[in-house]
Amino acid sequence: MSDTIPLVESTTTSSASTLLLFGTAFIIAVSGIVWLVLQKQSAAISTKNLALASGTSVAALQSSKKRNNTVLITGPMGAGKTALWCYVRFPENKAAPKTQTSMAVNSAEVKVGDTDICLVDVPGHQKHRFDRDAFLPVARGIVFVVDSVAVSQNLTSTTELLYDVLANKHVQQKETPVLILCNKQDDPSALSNLRIKSMLEEEINRLRASRQADLGSLRNVGAVSGAGNNDDDDDEAAAEKASDFLGYDGKRFSFEDLPNAVQINESSMAMNMDIGGTEQINSWIIELFN
Repeated sequence: MSDTIPLVESTTTSSASTLLLFGTAFIIAVSGIVWLVLQKQSAAISTKNLALASGTSVAALQSSKKRNNTVLITGPMGAGKTALWCYVRFPENKAAPKTQTSMAVNSAEVKVGDTDICLVDVPGHQKHRFDRDAFLPVARGIVFVVDSVAVSQNLTSTTELLYDVLANKHVQQKETPVLILCNKQDDPSALSNLRIKSMLEEEINRLRASRQADLGSLRNVGAVSGAGNNDDDDDEAAAEKASDFLGYDGKRFSFEDLPNAVQINESSMAMNMDIGGTEQINSWIIELFN
């Protein structure tokens, strides 16, 4: 009589495998849910950070994005961005506002003429570049404030900030108008807007050559070190190289070569020195919505 082989061990093994599969699937599902929750929380925190100061709620900022009415004030530290923000927000206040280097984003709903806008002032410190980049896709217009007194000493860092704004893919795709505001013209040592325009164009010309050389070097390193098919990487590098280039290849840079309108004005936020004044700035803002 033949012996019957018990199936207990086989059944036990099969059950264990099934439990293992279910357990793995459960862990994956839970991990996915946790990831989604964290992503939503991260997005909510980011939006909340962008709505800091001046009593602007998260809902109001989100609404301004939907209405496409955001005017972004950006530029290097100490250029007078917050003073400009105060002047535009509180036009009835004729005294020069006492401000200090901003540590957070200023945002407020402001009426300029008959136009309701969301006026945003982003600090010039490097740690706030993420905040600036978060607003660039929704900006109807950009005011880049330059310190007309210190621009010679801070030319490279100022131009790098301006280059990042002008070369931003959203700014280029939307052809967002840019107002370069040469501030502090009440100071006797301030440079004129024409002089600053020439300096910025010369520095952008130098900077774009340097950036293209760096991108080219990275592409060559990737081609040498990478294994297999590098066509996708090459295409991506070429696209990045093209999008980061301002103006025309083989021609010295000029703001007139950009697809978006770039205007360069003078201003002063000092008391009784309304050079170029908020009226001119307000007129520029109103034109954005006409």
